[in-house]
Amino acid sequence: MNINKLNKYVGQVMRNFPNVDGVIIIDTDLIVRYYFSTYEGISKVAGNEIMGKHIMSFYPELNEDNSYIIRCIKTGKAFLNYEQELTDINGNRLRSICSTVPIHDGGELVAIAELSTYPDKTPEENEKRIEVANLFGTEHSNSTLDDIITVNPAFIDIKKHIEADSSSDAPVLVYGKTGTGKELVCNAIHKCSSRAGGPFIVQNCAAIPSTLLESLLFGNVKGSFTGAENSVGLFEMANKGTLFLDEINSMEIEAQAKILRVIEDKKIRKIGDKKTIDIDVRVIAAVNKDPIECIRNKTLRDDLYYRLSVIRYDIPPLKDRKEDIPLLMEHFRKIYNEKFGKNIIEFSKEVEMAFLRYDWPGNVRELRNAIEAAYHMNFGFTIELENIPMHIAERMNIENISLENSGAMTLNQLVEEFEKEIISRKYIKNGRRLSQTARELSISKQSLRYKLQKYNLM
Repeated sequence: MNINKLNKYVGQVMRNFPNVDGVIIIDTDLIVRYYFSTYEGISKVAGNEIMGKHIMSFYPELNEDNSYIIRCIKTGKAFLNYEQELTDINGNRLRSICSTVPIHDGGELVAIAELSTYPDKTPEENEKRIEVANLFGTEHSNSTLDDIITVNPAFIDIKKHIEADSSSDAPVLVYGKTGTGKELVCNAIHKCSSRAGGPFIVQNCAAIPSTLLESLLFGNVKGSFTGAENSVGLFEMANKGTLFLDEINSMEIEAQAKILRVIEDKKIRKIGDKKTIDIDVRVIAAVNKDPIECIRNKTLRDDLYYRLSVIRYDIPPLKDRKEDIPLLMEHFRKIYNEKFGKNIIEFSKEVEMAFLRYDWPGNVRELRNAIEAAYHMNFGFTIELENIPMHIAERMNIENISLENSGAMTLNQLVEEFEKEIISRKYIKNGRRLSQTARELSISKQSLRYKLQKYNLM
């Protein structure tokens, strides 16, 4: 297996399963191609000893009946969150919660990844999991503007501005609620830039304990603290490329000052080192709360905000772009059909209307999770109302949905009819006042005017 492809697979897997203690990648001949674990209680036969060898030579009790790895190879299907206990060749018994997923290359099954968490870890080992998971979550970006699925005018405008700003090397600030797709946007920014051929490194600042953050960002030298070895920080990893710092408002104020200094000076200093290192990194940062409110609440430095917001993009929440929901539903249907080896053909009209009526506080991520959950509850060809998560059904009073007069309507017609009805009611109730209506619908006046003209309501 090509080393570059192997690194790509590891990165992809860890991005989908960011909070794990270990990962093992096995090819279709059951040969171990990659192994890493942060859990000290795991057998010492792992690591270099197991690489390149048959998995059953170390876990002899595995067979076709009890191995999810073998099942995954045979079926091409993923198996999620199952518990297993294995005894290695040294007699060590290990309990774990695992997910086994197929890896495809060009439509061909080439390997299996097994992701594990270990319930018997110590708190210290949990911290190691967080650190390693986030390091593995960094990878080169493959997303482009075409991967941003939208017909929403405001989001389309953002895409146009990203393309127009492609020659700029200035810092970028992206504001959007959790789950709106900030990372996807930042991927596209990187891909549109002159740094597209360089690394794209992602770090969620909220996921790392403050005690680890500085070391993770800047690296450290051997002996700088107890147990410290020479390490490369994320800024150094991102040299000649882009570093995306998500939820930077979760970072301690003191650390934000150091980020600002790096942006200004283009130099870093590792922990415990006396010399500085020149770096060439474009910083993109994201916040999940209104940045002005963050400044008022002292969770974001005002000088860092002004430096980062040379270019700023505000990502609309899903409730403000419900016209995108049918497109996203179809997109995720294709993804999960391939991922789970299913052949879901469609969503029922009841589900379509339910999704359109719901406000999606968790945004696109919540929609994606809802569809994935529905796949686990469905054994036919159509996602039905009873398959969607109960909490969504309860929050939107789903029993009131009526489709008596919609049988002949297409999905696009249903979407437009629903949107037109809501806008019309609000607009008339507010005495046809544009500003008031836009405020109540939580959309811009520009977007509202566009929709009013579209539906001949002005």
